[in-house]
Amino acid sequence: MSKRITSASNKEIKYLNKLLIKSSFRKKERKFVVEGKREIIMAVENGFKILKLYYNPNIIDVNKFSIEIDCDIIELSDSVYSKISYRKSTEGLIAVYSMRDYLLKLDNTNNNLALVLDGIEKPGNLGAILRTCDATNVSVIILTNHKCDIFNPNVIRSSLGAVFSKLIISMRSDDAYTFFKKNNYSIFSTSSKAKKMYDKVNFKKSCAIVVGSEKKGISDFWKEKCCELIKLPMLGKINSLNVSVSAAIILYEVNRQRNSKKNSFK
Repeated sequence: MSKRITSASNKEIKYLNKLLIKSSFRKKERKFVVEGKREIIMAVENGFKILKLYYNPNIIDVNKFSIEIDCDIIELSDSVYSKISYRKSTEGLIAVYSMRDYLLKLDNTNNNLALVLDGIEKPGNLGAILRTCDATNVSVIILTNHKCDIFNPNVIRSSLGAVFSKLIISMRSDDAYTFFKKNNYSIFSTSSKAKKMYDKVNFKKSCAIVVGSEKKGISDFWKEKCCELIKLPMLGKINSLNVSVSAAIILYEVNRQRNSKKNSFK
């Protein structure tokens, strides 16, 4: 029989809440929290280990969960579960995982695709971008000027679990640049002041796309170090799109070019 918790003042529940709320505590403990069946399964399938599983028996029959569970399973009352559930429509499952380290190691091909997220701040934007990266076969996501924790619950939720399926590494900008130059990547940075449109450059060989923060755009470093600045057409009165939308448009253009037999670039 699993353990049951009925008080929100229980030390385990306080610990869970701290993991949910504080990025610094997650980093210190090297643990994070995931809510929802799909996301929990995605994490397990991509090699993350569940340390503890919490469930509300009034929402889900944990015995019918579709993955093998080799950890402590803890039952929560309705009132306690509502204290730690952060999703509006919940599925009755919350898991704690241990973090793992990633190495920047890619297949030895000439058409790897990297996305550099330079100073991205908003968890919802980061999650949406990771979801697009999963759909567009991005090889690696590199975070420079890192301001948003990838294990923030809102990143996990908005990525639909794609945060677990991709290679995501936080690096200094100069280290990322050195890696790209060593491996013969072309670097394209987005800027509203660029002269060349995004669909007029050749993305067929290994390349890195750099998108910048919601407020400031890309840093001066990437403006200076890139092979070319590129922009999206803006036909109205505003001069920029949401960063997740911009990234999606460019990543799908990369895929279009790589799946097309003929392209002309001017």
